[in-house]
Amino acid sequence: MRRSVRDEMLNRLEFFKGEWELEVIHPHFKTNSINGQTVFDWMEKEKFIVQRTLINQPEFPSSTIVYDYDAKTDIYLQHYFDSRGVTRLYNMSFENDVWKVWRDTPDFSQLDFSQRFVGVINESGDTIQSSWETSEDNKNWEHDFKIIYRRVN
Repeated sequence: MRRSVRDEMLNRLEFFKGEWELEVIHPHFKTNSINGQTVFDWMEKEKFIVQRTLINQPEFPSSTIVYDYDAKTDIYLQHYFDSRGVTRLYNMSFENDVWKVWRDTPDFSQLDFSQRFVGVINESGDTIQSSWETSEDNKNWEHDFKIIYRRVN
């Protein structure tokens, strides 16, 4: 049986599968960094990738993200849910060791600000240096916070 384009694209996300330690560097928190863990794994017979993130700072949300792929738009989708009750839908790309995520249109909630994320994977594939930015007008972007992912297994 021939695999669909969607299945092939989701299979590319196999790279993320496993456990990662997180170091979040956020300018609004007094500590230099916030630590956490995230696990990527398959859900439902390899039809979705799920990411579960736990953060050790009560003010910083833990989250669950379900990854999908839309063959019509040729874009990955991130369905985001967090411990604050926030739900968002992000677009995503993953190619050439660069992971991008963005949100610039309203979805389940109002779009009070746009967001974008860029993560760069190192040569050995065990570290991702990433940064989130926000914008009120989709023109002027400001650094929000940085996340360093380190593969545990």
